[in-house]
Amino acid sequence: RLEAQRAEQLRLEAERAEQQRLEAQRAEQLRLEAERAEQLRLEAERAEQLRLEAERAEQLRLEAQRAEQLRLEAERAEQERLEKERAEQQRLEAERADRDSKLRELKRHLKPK
Repeated sequence: RLEAQRAEQLRLEAERAEQQRLEAQRAEQLRLEAERAEQLRLEAERAEQLRLEAERAEQLRLEAQRAEQLRLEAERAEQERLEKERAEQQRLEAERADRDSKLRELKRHLKPK
């Protein structure tokens, strides 16, 4: 009877020990899964950060491209203005030369002979 009681006690202790082992194993598994989940969360966070940085870089690239376009347009407009100014100056000089030429011609005709 004592032996049977002792055997039952040992069986219960072995069962309890097995249960504790399984619980410890499960706890370790959960700890590893939580660690992995945290790692994935950090990777996702980093990926989002990189995506935002890439978006910002693209935005800056487009702004720089637009600024260059505006600079070229301003340069072209300035060149056109200078060309018009030169053409106007040449026109005025041609008019003046024409007037001077006509005046000389008139003076030549008006000189007493």
